[in-house]
Amino acid sequence: MVKMRYEVLEQDTAKPSALDAAIEIIDLPKKGILTELTIQARSLGAVGTEIVTPMWVILQKVEVLVKGAQVIKSFTGNIMRALEWYNHGPFGMSCDYWGEDNNQARYRSFTIYFNRFHGDTAYGLDLAAYESPQLKIDWDCAQTSSDGMTYGAHGTPTFTYSVIAKIYDGTPAGFQNKYVKTSIIDQWVTTASTIHSTEIPLGFPLRGLIYRGAYVDINNEYTLEKIKLDFDNGSWVPIELNYAQFWHVFKQWFPEPVQVGMTLRTDDTPDFDPQVYKVVSLSNAPAGANQIIASLTTSRRPFGQIMALTASATASTTAATMWMNIFGWGPMQCLYIPMSQLTDGAAETINTNAYGRIVLSCTSGASSGTSGYQYIVAEYDIPNGM
Repeated sequence: MVKMRYEVLEQDTAKPSALDAAIEIIDLPKKGILTELTIQARSLGAVGTEIVTPMWVILQKVEVLVKGAQVIKSFTGNIMRALEWYNHGPFGMSCDYWGEDNNQARYRSFTIYFNRFHGDTAYGLDLAAYESPQLKIDWDCAQTSSDGMTYGAHGTPTFTYSVIAKIYDGTPAGFQNKYVKTSIIDQWVTTASTIHSTEIPLGFPLRGLIYRGAYVDINNEYTLEKIKLDFDNGSWVPIELNYAQFWHVFKQWFPEPVQVGMTLRTDDTPDFDPQVYKVVSLSNAPAGANQIIASLTTSRRPFGQIMALTASATASTTAATMWMNIFGWGPMQCLYIPMSQLTDGAAETINTNAYGRIVLSCTSGASSGTSGYQYIVAEYDIPNGM
């Protein structure tokens, strides 16, 4: 019988209170099969005329390294959070408390999956097959903007983190000696009426691609007017869809809606991230003595302003707390293209070595604006030791 253990690699590691930003390097265990790695992070925020900077913005970049410099996992905070939902992680989009305090009950959790999905034992990172496995966290509590939105940063954030590894000692039944590699392979600044083509690296089985592109007060269909996936210069084009047709297909792949839950502190009209690409519904209720209710100023955009009203239906000028639930699709404005949906259903991946060139092209519309980044992330099945 193979035994599993949760190993706490860092526990409540607090940085100096006035330190705004740093890079943390955490050594990973030397043996065992690592299936999941969870980062818990918290810091003080400041609620003023803006909402507190969210932790997925503070976590600027997270990487897992082996052999000193070989990157096998690479994310922004929001992409890592989106993959937690796509990998069926428990409470993947639960935000708990989005406010200004900093205590052990207020951690934000971000889980990195080396297996195919939460609980899977067929895939995992064999730590003994690599030298110097490490987790690298690049954090910045001084960030006051992201995707065109403005947030409130604290002068003495006291960034604090814990790291938990889920490890199997021994080889689980059915283990395939592979792990899932995740990499940001392209990043570009939005330009109106432009086709941006990303060449997908070849060499390993491709599990999926993620597109992320969003900016405050810009409609989704302006940023991503059309998307096309092309194998060998037109020999196979499984996707060539305008925005409206693509989201129809996307929702067939992922019919379960994203549910976001949080306790939020806000006043009227700050920028707000609903944590989905498309909001379908929103509900909330007051929490505490201050009676406040909120809604979004638009449902067509991934980001915008939140409208917070008092019990007398006037704009709330003092931050108050509410419970909020949001339903939508596309966690953290990330759209996943699973290769399993482009084959006969038996295969989970596509053999990239069968093709000379794979290109994903994203077309922006005339009203996309010229600000904000767009990303392409690729996931591959990799044999352990490579």
